[in-house]
Amino acid sequence: MDFSAYLIYLSISIVASVSFGPSVLLAASNGINFGRRMAFFGVLGHISAVLALAIISVSGLGAILLASETAFTIIRYLGAAYLAYLGIRIWRSDNAWCFHQQQQAAPQRRKLFKQSFTLGISNPKALIFFASLFPQFIDPQSQLLPQFLLLAGTSLINAFTFTFAYALVAFKCKDYLLKTVNGNWFGRITGSCFLGFAALLASAK
Repeated sequence: MDFSAYLIYLSISIVASVSFGPSVLLAASNGINFGRRMAFFGVLGHISAVLALAIISVSGLGAILLASETAFTIIRYLGAAYLAYLGIRIWRSDNAWCFHQQQQAAPQRRKLFKQSFTLGISNPKALIFFASLFPQFIDPQSQLLPQFLLLAGTSLINAFTFTFAYALVAFKCKDYLLKTVNGNWFGRITGSCFLGFAALLASAK
């Protein structure tokens, strides 16, 4: 892979990482409600899901899933169902997802990790991203493993950097948000966003 091709992949990866989606929203919510350190473990769950999907996409399983309309549809609906579950849970959690002057008691680290991992792994769009991009940038005449490590590593670094950045920005802006958001509105707005993501994923072709 030449340097110019890598720069193209890097640009695509950055745009994909910056774009706002369910994992970013969850990271920002964790940063606001549980602080930077706890949000970090949620971001690690998201990164682990990105890595798993990258491996699936080059292992042959990704091609099978994309070729099987039934398998892909099942994954898509499972992902939509999990998004809807999160949305309903957040919506009904009253003050648990509102901004508070005092930082809330955070759940266990592994729970935040698992929640973010499940959310990331159940999104087939990430699988499509890797399965469609990797063949465009990997030179089959060269050793495959170093190229995969470079591309996957780039995506992991970008995903971690920007997702955690959203969590940090949300945490830093908490005092401002306390002045502008009252009652249960944040939880309901967040829950509604997740329900919207679920509807979009379920209806995607």
